[in-house]
Amino acid sequence: MSIKRTIITTVVALALVATVAPAAVQADQLSDLMAQIQALQAQLQALQGGATPVPTGIVACSGVTFTRNLTVGSTGQDVKCLQVLLNTNGYTLAATGAGSPGMETSYFGPATLGAVKAFQVAKGWTPANQVGPLTRVALNALISGTPTTGLPAGCTSTSGYSPTTGVSCATGATTPGTTTPGAVGFISVATLAASPADNANITATSNVPVYGINVKAINSDMDVNSAKIVLYTTKSSAVEHPATSMTNLYAYDGSTLLGTFPINTSTVIKESSTYYMILSGFHFLVPANTTKALTFSADFVSGLETDRILEIAMYDTTAIGATDGSGVNRTSGLTPTLTSGNPAANQRTHTINYDVVGTSTVVASIAGSTPKASSVNVNHTDGVSDVPMAVFNFKSTTGASQITDLVITAQGSDVGVEQISAVKLYDGSTLLGSITLSSAVSGATATFSDLTIDVAKDATKVLTAKADIESDVLSDGSEYIKLVIANPSTDVTFNKPNLAAAHPTATSAVAGNFMYLYDNVVATWSLVSATSSYTYNATTPSSSYTSGKITLKVHSDGGDTTEPVAADITVTAYVDGVANGAAVSKTITLTPDNTSDLIASGEDTEVVIDVSEPRGVTASSGSYSGTGFVDFRVTNLAWVTTDGTYTSTETAQTWGLDTFKTPAVNAQ
Repeated sequence: MSIKRTIITTVVALALVATVAPAAVQADQLSDLMAQIQALQAQLQALQGGATPVPTGIVACSGVTFTRNLTVGSTGQDVKCLQVLLNTNGYTLAATGAGSPGMETSYFGPATLGAVKAFQVAKGWTPANQVGPLTRVALNALISGTPTTGLPAGCTSTSGYSPTTGVSCATGATTPGTTTPGAVGFISVATLAASPADNANITATSNVPVYGINVKAINSDMDVNSAKIVLYTTKSSAVEHPATSMTNLYAYDGSTLLGTFPINTSTVIKESSTYYMILSGFHFLVPANTTKALTFSADFVSGLETDRILEIAMYDTTAIGATDGSGVNRTSGLTPTLTSGNPAANQRTHTINYDVVGTSTVVASIAGSTPKASSVNVNHTDGVSDVPMAVFNFKSTTGASQITDLVITAQGSDVGVEQISAVKLYDGSTLLGSITLSSAVSGATATFSDLTIDVAKDATKVLTAKADIESDVLSDGSEYIKLVIANPSTDVTFNKPNLAAAHPTATSAVAGNFMYLYDNVVATWSLVSATSSYTYNATTPSSSYTSGKITLKVHSDGGDTTEPVAADITVTAYVDGVANGAAVSKTITLTPDNTSDLIASGEDTEVVIDVSEPRGVTASSGSYSGTGFVDFRVTNLAWVTTDGTYTSTETAQTWGLDTFKTPAVNAQ
């Protein structure tokens, strides 16, 4: 029986099995039958004079696109498709048995690698121990039916570039950026680039420069497009797979990224004790008769338990591949003197300090935007919600951190703390949690757990603590509260980059200011302006004096406030920062000055305070002797409010006055 007839008979028999009795055939078996039919049809076509590859209609390749590197040990449907494509295009894995036409498997073994190398050689490429980016493009073209027959003008095979047009004989594309088509050239890699140098203290994890080589182009522009790089990593002198501590390798032309190459068990090749990668698919153009530096950076895994040593080098004297203007591939490189996989020459050596990379430090502090001590109007019926109490800064240094737990303590008078119905934590406008205090006395805590607040290295996270306050407070200022981080070393918990839990080392409290609670009506004061000057009397120096003007605004909230008089305001003179007694002269002016002597609810009144202090009077008289820097400060405000039915007792306010002062002037 002729070979053609045998093939036809076999195809018919297989087709009958696949179509007449599909229920008796498992899905993967059916796929294998259809693949065998395709392979036999391809052989029949070849016997009948057909010479084109079989790019489409292959069941095993249905839905397959080659997107990952494949090497010995890889498994999957893409591996089976690879074997079918190789078998049907003349790169037979085996004559019989597993891997032979119609008997393709989903396992990438040595026979598959041998066929892949034959495929790569036919393309004019240096054979590799994997299906890499270039090979994937060619395989995907076969699946999509891209024509693979016909050669560009000047080409006699798929190897190299056309001497007449400069285009690739394999792809029809020109050597990228080449301005010397047809020119024969060479490359020389004789030295490492000065930068990056060895680094014994790598503490970053992202895009860290690790290697550089000087590439010289001779006689022609050279397109460097492949590199064979050794990655020798050790932990406590024990060799380990590079993927344990590295995730990516990057190729750069200056600051221009040429390619990203994942580091994993599929992309790293091991020969004996040597781990290396074949980088391809990038284009680094070196103009004719010039030298340029090709550099490499790496991403490192954060959070490992100990340091790693990385030694990186070229694999051998053919490690760097380039294409000249005539389309011929050239190679060069430096011998690393590999000893048990360890490059002893022409290398860069780096220490990745995971004791630093894997750690971080958080410092908690009070923010400048924390509210000043002030009086709070608490609605007689509804209370008040979201009263800003403190703004905390959390700065992460050395590495990134994630805040996971925070304990906030309420301090003040017991009757004041008792009025707090909830403590709230905000990240900007986002509520992170609302917690009821652990008790109703000063020292009660609100614990925020299971937080996931990320703080980048050298960044500061700002969190705001607010309080909800119940109604039924008094109006004499006896109820006051503040929120604090009492002891950061126990009350703040964060995760380091290596996920180890830690606390800040500082033990000093990080505290907001006291807020004084008033029932339904309150007077609030703010600074408008403050000035000061010194008048020197040359004839009688003791008659010289310092004068000041402090302008305040008082706002009546929830009821009426009795207009202040001079006796309600205490202004103290300070000399060189030391209190020197009450100012000798003081007058106040109100705008507006109401005939009712009341500031109505919701209204503002401006209070201008004029003070002066003579020079040369003894301290016992309330002024000072000698010279110095003098300023005036408001140290007490007395005010009374009424809501129409109830008039409060007089409040002597000493809080929230720290900015109510004049600039210091030099009293000569």
